[in-house]
Amino acid sequence: MADTRGAHGLCLVLALTLLASLAGCKVGSSELTEEEKQQAIADFDFDAGLPDPDFKPPTLEELDANYGWTDKKVIDPMPALQKEMADYIPPITPQEAMKIRPKDEKDYEEILGAMKIQPKNDDEVAWDSTWVHHEAGDVNSLNPLRMSSVGDFFYVYLTGVSAVSSSIDLEPFGDGRYIKSWQANDDNTIQKVVLRDDITWSDGTPITAEDWEFTFKVILHPDLISMFPAIPSSLEDVKMIKAYGKDTFVIFHDNSSAVNDMKLDFPIIPKHIYQPAIAVDPTLTDSLTFEEQENQPVVGGPYEVVSRERKQRILLKRRESYYMHEGKQVREKPFFKEIRMEIIENPTQALIAMTDGRIDDMEVPASKWNTDANKEDFFKNNVKVKHTAWSEGHIVWNTGSPFFEDARVRRAMSYAIDYDALINGIMNGIHEQSSGPFHPSAWFAPQPSLPKFTLDLDKARQLLDEAGWKDTDADGIRDKEINGKKVPFSFKIMLSSGNPVGELMARQLASDFGKIGVKAEPRQYEWTVVQQKTREHSFDASLGGWGSGGDPFSTENIFGTEAPRNFGQYSNKKVDELYKQGLLELDREKRAKYYQEIAKILYEEQPYTWLYYRADLFAFNKQMRGYQFSPTGPWYYAPGMHSVWKAKSE
Repeated sequence: MADTRGAHGLCLVLALTLLASLAGCKVGSSELTEEEKQQAIADFDFDAGLPDPDFKPPTLEELDANYGWTDKKVIDPMPALQKEMADYIPPITPQEAMKIRPKDEKDYEEILGAMKIQPKNDDEVAWDSTWVHHEAGDVNSLNPLRMSSVGDFFYVYLTGVSAVSSSIDLEPFGDGRYIKSWQANDDNTIQKVVLRDDITWSDGTPITAEDWEFTFKVILHPDLISMFPAIPSSLEDVKMIKAYGKDTFVIFHDNSSAVNDMKLDFPIIPKHIYQPAIAVDPTLTDSLTFEEQENQPVVGGPYEVVSRERKQRILLKRRESYYMHEGKQVREKPFFKEIRMEIIENPTQALIAMTDGRIDDMEVPASKWNTDANKEDFFKNNVKVKHTAWSEGHIVWNTGSPFFEDARVRRAMSYAIDYDALINGIMNGIHEQSSGPFHPSAWFAPQPSLPKFTLDLDKARQLLDEAGWKDTDADGIRDKEINGKKVPFSFKIMLSSGNPVGELMARQLASDFGKIGVKAEPRQYEWTVVQQKTREHSFDASLGGWGSGGDPFSTENIFGTEAPRNFGQYSNKKVDELYKQGLLELDREKRAKYYQEIAKILYEEQPYTWLYYRADLFAFNKQMRGYQFSPTGPWYYAPGMHSVWKAKSE
């Protein structure tokens, strides 16, 4: 850690006047006097990002007097699941499932049916066990608002607090672990939430309604919003979250929308930690407080951080103050004493660890599914499960690049791909070819399904000719005059390192594009570098993938003009308008038509080339139980990962 003693006074002056970014100055808000903290907070305008600064929320008494509140569903997810499964009889026993070497969908259904059971009594559970979970890339940040990667989301679901969660069918409900009631007015534009009085942060501070109001202001603050890639767009059309005392807050929406209930499905941060820290350092990077929060953050969920070794592991432990309050048990006790997130970027090494029983679950690469993950020694400790997901893999084209600003070029690239070699060769036929952002089984996908692109080199060449890319010097590479200079069509395909399947795909794509006179060079980077380059749009093309949320409005964050995760800089005013119309329409069938039209436009303009819909391919240690799959996989719903438990060794 840098020695800041000599520069402390200078750093403090810069922080309080907000005239510099504090680069090179590490100052923790805890080092300031209370008077200095309050002055810093007063000088920082936390209300700067409010959508309607002139909006004056009514008093709670006025709201209660003027609106007839209607109760919304509030569920404590684990007790609800245990009640639902109390009389469940699995198709086969877990012991029988462990013997299956799955070959078809029936085998996978039987294994999942056997392993999703909940314990009949506490004696079945290995309460002092550790769940060793595999992640292929490091967690980007332990600040839940900065989540973007798969590892970020897994961490947040274990440690975070949210007023609203989603069921296995991706339907929103009030999360009874944290709230007592959730009510709405007649048109669902105003919602009132009352918190439980037994929820605390890991440092013992009560979680209050003020944390929700504060988090809302932070997410939308103009100096901070760019740091939160996955959340701000989900709060569009929310004009205020207002705390009324410690236990009640109200969310005010601009419009009656079908997705208003989902607007509270975001994690919160502790106001008492982040308010002074942000006031001192709005970069969220340079103060000691943020350094501390990146290693041992204050959290409100079932697990808290013990230690973090970057690019290696994060160790979490069961938080007693989550399920115990004033000497009484108030929530379900988390099943695991510890959860260790092991970061193993190399899939071969991860699979060896899985085979040896050193990790308890992993998502298995398609290239390993029928080879290394199908050997007898693999099944000694593990079972395999497969489930259809709504996620997809793609190439994102940077439409701000001179190579891919023309939709004809992007369509040409899609016609140039040998999908049979990609799907049935490299990926062994495990995943199915895709044609757009929405899985065909989703209610918002076009019906009938959009036709899949097929290899058509003549069509690809014709489109490139039309777009002005021709081989004028007979060197085998097309070129075009741009700003008075001849530019060869030579670009890089970016992908994360340590991914053999991705590497094979990139090589195949480079070979395919070479057949139409386009030179593509695969370029691998560490995952954190890939994230940075995509955020900064400093790439030509990149291999990636997205999971689908329960509602298609979330994809506006990807395809909306200047949206935070619109890494390819795509922009279409019609698409923007359709997203707005989809939000305002309450009838589900009518809503579907807007998103189906979006999918058709994206199909025509190909800001992405969609390659495949991913099957969820997972392996679990034989002692693991309680896992089920939603359209987004086994984790990201409630109770999701919290329903997973480890059986005692037999």
